[in-house]
Amino acid sequence: MRIVKSVQTKVCVDGSLMKEFVLDEPLTEEFLRFLESFGTVKQYPHMKRPYFSFEQEHFISVKGFVGDASVEVRYRKENADLLADYFHLLLFYFRESDDGVGKMRGIYTAIREKMMIRISPPGTD
Repeated sequence: MRIVKSVQTKVCVDGSLMKEFVLDEPLTEEFLRFLESFGTVKQYPHMKRPYFSFEQEHFISVKGFVGDASVEVRYRKENADLLADYFHLLLFYFRESDDGVGKMRGIYTAIREKMMIRISPPGTD
C-alpha cells in the first residue's frame, strides 16, 4: 500500500495536524492487525461500513473504513515535524510482514528518543 495523493490538510482545534490521504488500494483487516503491533486498534463492525480507529499515543491516530482507500491521519502538533513520514513508513513496512514490525519498532524508538530530548529541561542531558 502507498499514498497516491494528499486530499486535505488542516490544523484541528487542539492544534494537531490532520491529513486525509488516498491510497493505491483499500485498507484491509491485515493492515489493522499490523497496526495492532504499535498501538490500539478499535473496530466498529456494526456500522453500515466497518469503521476503525488506530491510536499510537503521542504519535498518530488513523481513522477510516475497512475496504476504503481513503484514510484520515492526525499528528500531534508538538511533534508533527518528527512524525511527518511515519504513516508512509507504516504503509511501506506493512509489506514486509514480521520484518516490518521489527523495523517499525526501531523507527519508533528513534523518534521517541528525539521527542524525549525535546521535552527534557535544558541542562539535564
